Amino acid sequence: MLESAVQAAEPSAASGLYINVGLAGLFFDTDASIKAAGSHLPGANLHASTNLTLGIGIGYFVTPDVSLLAVLGVPPTTTLTGEGTLNGLTLGKVTYGPSMLVANYHFRQLGAFQPFLGAGITYTVVFGTKDDAIANLRVSNSIGAVIRAGFDVMFSDQWGAFLSVSKVFVSTNTSGNAASLGGAPVSAHVSFDPLVLFSGITYRF
Repeated sequence: MLESAVQAAEPSAASGLYINVGLAGLFFDTDASIKAAGSHLPGANLHASTNLTLGIGIGYFVTPDVSLLAVLGVPPTTTLTGEGTLNGLTLGKVTYGPSMLVANYHFRQLGAFQPFLGAGITYTVVFGTKDDAIANLRVSNSIGAVIRAGFDVMFSDQWGAFLSVSKVFVSTNTSGNAASLGGAPVSAHVSFDPLVLFSGITYRF
């Protein structure tokens, strides 16, 4: 009887495949170093608009407590606007594909409530840009780091709900031509560093 009680207190799901499907919100914390015609623009900065997109994660429990998870987002579009000395300018729009690959440790000793911590890498693919105050806008693909925390609430051995909060550290280079400066070349090194909230349904096979 004692052995049965111990087994009942242990997590019932074993190693294996799982999926996360839900909504992801990306809240950017941008900081940019901007140059025009080769000269630094003092007091100039960029703002990237918040995005909400569908996120899909495919994971695998390497052990009952450790998993690897790849997350992809349906490509959203963020609008870049000027701040500081560029305040009031809409610079352009960027359509991008967010993704991350993270390793997670799951604390499964608490029953249905299962917190986790994770870390990994992110890769952002730029699918397209739309010009505005900046013509010939170009934004490079980028790679960075991710740290995350969250929890699953399991309704059964297979079905549950999840919430994760990830801090992404990623920067990229942009370039184009400023119409207001007679088409002078402009460039910027931009740190986007979004906070990503991801919540939805999880299923363990």
